[in-house]
Order: sequence, then C-alpha cells, then structure tokens
Amino acid sequence: MPKNDICEAIYALPDIKIIRRRKPLTTPILLLIAGFALIAINSVINSTIETSNIKSALVLTAALLVIGGIVVIMIRISGNDDVPYHVDDKCYLLHKELRFEKDKRAYIAQLIDKADFATLLSLKQDGVSAVTVSVYSSPKSGFCACQAFEYVELERRPIGKMVYKH
Repeated sequence: MPKNDICEAIYALPDIKIIRRRKPLTTPILLLIAGFALIAINSVINSTIETSNIKSALVLTAALLVIGGIVVIMIRISGNDDVPYHVDDKCYLLHKELRFEKDKRAYIAQLIDKADFATLLSLKQDGVSAVTVSVYSSPKSGFCACQAFEYVELERRPIGKMVYKH
C-alpha cells in the first residue's frame, strides 16, 4: 500500500462493502450538451451590433464547455482514477485533506486513535502541510476513515494506522 494512500485499506475492510469504482461520465457529458446547446442558441440570435458581444460570449462559453467536457471524458476513460464507492449507501466517498503544523502531530494522532473525527474535522487548519490527514467519509451514513501522514525527508510517512467508524 502506498504510504499516502489509504484507499487499499478501505477496500479491505471486513465489515463494510466498499469497492473501487470509476467516476461516472454524466457530468462531462452534461458539459458537452450545455456547450452544444449554447452553440445552437447562438445560431438563433440575429447578428446585430447590439448582440455581437452576446454572441461572442456565447461562443466562448460554449467552446470552453465543449473542450472541458472532452478533456474530462478523456481523463476519466483513459485514466486510472478509481475512487472508493460505498455499496450499501450507493454513493462515492468524499475525500478531504486536512493540513496542520508539526507541533499538532501528537494531538492529531491521539484524536485519530480515539476515532474522534468530529473534533478533528472542527480543528482550524494551518497553511503548512507538515501533518496531513486524509479523511474519507460517506455523505449518507456515518462511515468515516482517517489516517495521518507526516512530511519527513521529502516524503509523506504514516503517523499511525488507518482508523474508521461506521
């Protein structure tokens, strides 16, 4: 398991069914459809001096939506960007990274060991990422998994094991 990736440990949990799944293509397809709809709207608007700025803005927005949709589709099709999917909740797990200064290392490790994720998530984050906490949670149920990492010698090393609650 990579040191900064807790996904493999989440997939291996014995009592919770979480699988690796690719993100859906619905959002980029909707971007493409919106871009083509703006192009169609642009063709309907009469070209006058008053509407030239509107037509230009529509074409620019449509082009950005179409290009963005194509890029995201290509990334999702060709990439290996699988994310954790909670089978019972029928939703993807939300990922959040919390960043703290090095002097909070022991306190954060203690919170994670006690599975006090509410306190951990309510802590004010620092601008420095000397200690990073990866949090995966389900928006529907109470599932939450955390692991803390410390930035040492140009790499992120785990401070402790991955802890979860459901």
